[in-house]
Amino acid sequence: MKKIYLIDFDGTITKQDTLDYIANKFHPKEYKEWAEKIMNGDFTVKDWLKSFEATFKTEEKLYLELLKEIEIDETFKEFIKGKEVKIVSGGFIYNIENILGNYGIDNIEIYGNDLTFIENNRIKINSRYYNEKCGKCGVCKTNILNEYKKEYDYIVYVGDGITDICTARYADKVYAKRASYLELKLKEENIEFISFDKFEEVE
Repeated sequence: MKKIYLIDFDGTITKQDTLDYIANKFHPKEYKEWAEKIMNGDFTVKDWLKSFEATFKTEEKLYLELLKEIEIDETFKEFIKGKEVKIVSGGFIYNIENILGNYGIDNIEIYGNDLTFIENNRIKINSRYYNEKCGKCGVCKTNILNEYKKEYDYIVYVGDGITDICTARYADKVYAKRASYLELKLKEENIEFISFDKFEEVE
C-alpha cells in the first residue's frame, strides 16, 4: 500500500504559528484585529495575506533573524525518516525553507505561498495554489490532497488550524494537534481523528 503524509507547518511542525508570531511582532494592533475578524468569519485567510502584504515592511536580514527564533517539534526530524512526507502550508515557503534549514532539514517538498522581498523593504506574496472557486485560503490543501489520491492508496493528514479543516474531511487518517482549533472543529463535525502533542506519537 502506497502511503503518504501531508503535514501542515505552522503550529503543527513548529511550536508556535510563524505568521502569527511575525505579524504580532511587527503589527500587534493589526494582528489582533485580523485574528478577531478571521474567528468571526468576517475575514478569510486570503484577506489576511493581502493585509499582511500591504502593511509589512522590514529588512530581509532582520526577518531571517526573527525566523531563527521559531522552534520546531524536536521529534519531527526523526519522524520523517523512511516516510513519504509533503508539507502543505497556508504560510510561506520562504519561512518553511529557512526554519527547517536551521535544523538541517532540506529534503521535503513544500506547498505554500511564495514570499519575495522587493524594493523599499516591502514584500510580494504570490498564491500559486489558490483555488478561485473557494477563495478562502491562499493555498488549497484539499486540491493538493486530491491530486495525491491519484497516486497513493492512503493519505494521512496532520494539522492544527483553520486551513486544515477542509482537507481533514477527505484524508484516510487525521492527526490533530491537541487543544488546537482543528481538534475543536473535528469534534464538532464528528470526524474521526487522533490527538497528538509531538510527532513521536504519530503512527
